[in-house]
Amino acid sequence: MKKIRRSKIVEGTSIPGVICNGGQYFYIDVDIYEDGMTNCWELVDLKGLRNKIDSNWLSAVVPVDQNLSIHGLGAFQVKEAVWSFDQDSYYEHIVQTIRVLNPEFVNIYEVSKREQEQQEARRVAHSPQPTDFYVKSEMFYQTVEGDGFHIFMKYEGANYLVHMNVYQDGQVMIYNLPEDVQCHIDEASAWFQDGTLFTTFDGDIPIRILGLGEVILSEPLYAAEIEEKFKELIDIHKKLNGEKSAHEECRDAYYLYLENPTEFYRENLREKYERVPEHERMYLGDMDSKDWDYQRILYRPDEKREV
Repeated sequence: MKKIRRSKIVEGTSIPGVICNGGQYFYIDVDIYEDGMTNCWELVDLKGLRNKIDSNWLSAVVPVDQNLSIHGLGAFQVKEAVWSFDQDSYYEHIVQTIRVLNPEFVNIYEVSKREQEQQEARRVAHSPQPTDFYVKSEMFYQTVEGDGFHIFMKYEGANYLVHMNVYQDGQVMIYNLPEDVQCHIDEASAWFQDGTLFTTFDGDIPIRILGLGEVILSEPLYAAEIEEKFKELIDIHKKLNGEKSAHEECRDAYYLYLENPTEFYRENLREKYERVPEHERMYLGDMDSKDWDYQRILYRPDEKREV
C-alpha cells in the first residue's frame, strides 16, 4: 500500500538534568513535551522515563569529585553539592512539569509494545532536535524561532549556569535565572566583555543551577573562551536569518582549496577557519577526522593528506 505521513507540532519546555553514560556525567536540557514524552538523549514515554531514571541513565545529581561536562562550555569537577532532588522526586518533578503544560493530563502518549519492537528491529532511537521559540503575538499565534547555548552568568551577587538564546529578530533571552532576562543582541555584547557572562575562573566557585541544585565547581579542566562564545552567538543569529554559518563557509573554503590547492585558497581557508568558534572546530569533519585535515592544510602544508 502507499505510505504517507504527517508532522505534528508538540510544544513543551526544558529543565536541567544529567546523563550518566559510561561513568561520565553530562549536563543536558531535558526536553519535556505536553503529550508526556521526554527527551533525555532518547525520546521516551513516562514508563520509559521511569526506566531511564531507575537505571541511572538520567539523574538529578552528580557525585562529589566526579567531572561534569557541559556541552560547548567545558568540564568541571564537582567539589561540593546540594541537590534539589533524588531520583524519585526528580521523576515527580518531570510529571508535574507535564501537568503544568497539560493541566488536564489528556492525550498522554504511550509507546506501544509493537512500536517499541519495531524501533528495536529498525535500530531507531528517536531524539528530535527541539525548536526554541517565543510567542511574539497571541493573535494568529505568531512565533519567532531561536537557538542558544549554556554559559555562566553573574546575577544579583550570585553565579548561575544559564541558557542564553538569541532569536531571529535579534532578541536575546537568558533562562535559568530567578527571572528571565531579555535584551537585544547588541546590548548582550557588553556582558561578554565586562565579566557578567563568563566561561572560565580561577579556583573553586559556587554555581547555582536553577531547578537542580547548588554546586561548587573546580577550576575548569577545559573550557571555551568567552570571545569564542560571542562568535557563536553571532553565528547562530546569522544562521537563523538564512545566512551561511561560519561552519558552512569554512567547509566551502575547504573543498575549494582541495580543488585548487594554491596559496590564495589556503589563506582564504585560514580566514574562514578562524571565524569558526574554536570549541566548535572539531565538528567541521566527522567524528573521527574532526578538523585535523584543516589543521594539516593550514599548519602543516608539506604533510601529505591521508586518504
